[in-house]
Amino acid sequence: MSEVAFQESFRRSVTGHAADYVRRGLWAAEGAEEAMAKEFNRLYPRGRETPDRYFATVIDVESRQSVGETWYLADHHGGKVRFWIDWIWIEPEHRRQGFATAVFTRLEEEARRLGADRVGLTVWCDNPGAIDLYRKLGYTTSNMSMMKTVNATP
Repeated sequence: MSEVAFQESFRRSVTGHAADYVRRGLWAAEGAEEAMAKEFNRLYPRGRETPDRYFATVIDVESRQSVGETWYLADHHGGKVRFWIDWIWIEPEHRRQGFATAVFTRLEEEARRLGADRVGLTVWCDNPGAIDLYRKLGYTTSNMSMMKTVNATP
């Protein structure tokens, strides 16, 4: 992924994640993008040059055009190689055409090549399309976060 493509991807990811946090009621709308940008800058302090972080453009081999992107982490953690998918984005007009499945196939090959024995990711419970895809690809639940909404004291 080029630096220009990374910057565009970074902005799209920050905006999308911030909107998701607001929609889920986790963050207030005011300042959400700034807070997410701060979090992303913490996670990726050197941008696309951050060690152990990888960024790739998804290309349609027939048209040779960009149809999406993926970000992943590969590092040593707890005596093993940890392979974690941070982000997969397929442009809306290219969804449900097999691109995401192809990306997962490539990422799983990369995980094996790097010595990982598993691939991890996070998915929100309100994203049934992604959950269905991941289950179809053989992913299972490994842990779960739970929350309860309570009224704040004024």
